[in-house]
Amino acid sequence: MKSMTFRKPARQSLCFPGEEVRETWVFDDKELVWKPSEPVSGGLMGVEVLAFDSAPFWCLSQGEVPADAAALRWEALGVTNTGESSLWVHWTVAHKNNRALAATLALSEESLNFSGWSVHPEQFEPSVCMLPLPNNGFSVWRELGRCVVAFTREGSLLHAAVLASRVLDADAAFELRDLSAALQAHDFMDEPSTINVWTACETDFVPQLACLFVEAGVVKEPRPEPRPPAQPSRLLPVQVAVGRQQRLARQHQLMMVAVAAMIYVCFFGAWWVRLQWRDARLSRAETELAAYQPEMDQVLQAQSYWQAMEGAINPDVYPMELFHQVVSLLPDEGIRLKEFQIDHGKIIVSGEAATVNHALGFSDRLKANTVLQHHAWNTPVPTIREDNRADFRFDGTINAGGAVNEAQ
Repeated sequence: MKSMTFRKPARQSLCFPGEEVRETWVFDDKELVWKPSEPVSGGLMGVEVLAFDSAPFWCLSQGEVPADAAALRWEALGVTNTGESSLWVHWTVAHKNNRALAATLALSEESLNFSGWSVHPEQFEPSVCMLPLPNNGFSVWRELGRCVVAFTREGSLLHAAVLASRVLDADAAFELRDLSAALQAHDFMDEPSTINVWTACETDFVPQLACLFVEAGVVKEPRPEPRPPAQPSRLLPVQVAVGRQQRLARQHQLMMVAVAAMIYVCFFGAWWVRLQWRDARLSRAETELAAYQPEMDQVLQAQSYWQAMEGAINPDVYPMELFHQVVSLLPDEGIRLKEFQIDHGKIIVSGEAATVNHALGFSDRLKANTVLQHHAWNTPVPTIREDNRADFRFDGTINAGGAVNEAQ
């Protein structure tokens, strides 16, 4: 903030503390001028002088005043940044005898008035930096019912303060004289050369100023229109920083919910698409199967014919051959065959044995017979009668996929 120049407005609107209420200004892109407007959201917020503390100081530096020096200055006065907030701003005003004169403003959260603020302002600037101040001197105007003053040196803002006087009269002129004398006592500024009065005042105010500041020219005129400063200050009140963090947290939560919902939709959407794809495949398979149905019917019919003829043409399942093989395994005496049955390839043999050993021996011969090995035999333990005779019932089932009729 070396000079009172103004940049091309990056914001399309600004809110400025007027004499009694806040003013809204909107930049007209066609006419390239700022015009009064109804309140709008966003934009630049001009923070009134009442919300700032001003503390210029000398620093041992031949260049720009370092930010650490300003930070130490405000930490000594009990002002520190917390979280994402930025409560103070500083700039170099002048150099003298290997020293740099720094001007600095810090937000006082207790004095900050949020009444009339625009909705969600994007940028914050001291209102005193939004007006064209004199090169060496001071300007007096009114903000939200209070009289404020800004002192300058070599075209840069040096110090800003709120007057104790509620009206601009002779007493206010003496108060301005005292403020100027205090700044001169610390070698912060020279005798003012220009005094601007930008608000209504009592009739004795300007004559009294002329008497107290003999070398200064007093100019009484309307307050200039506010403009965005040439260099942004990056101010950010604590409450605004907290509010932005909360909004970011809510946005993050909403984003997480949206991502979860998107994943949910994608998952079930993919699942639905897969179901549709499988249903389409199944439909195609059913269509293809229906096309082969006549051939399958012919195959099933041929199979039924074969099964009907198998008992007569397949020696492995020919009833008489099977009966012959079973009967050939009977001993000369000791076993009486009661039942021999063939049902769908299953052989059932039951009878009566003189002893259990006769029945078990017959069971072993059934299992060992090469012709009957195509059958899986189930030979439970025979039932023994009171007269020591044994009843047996054995059954054999053709092995699935076995060696039955392999030659065919």
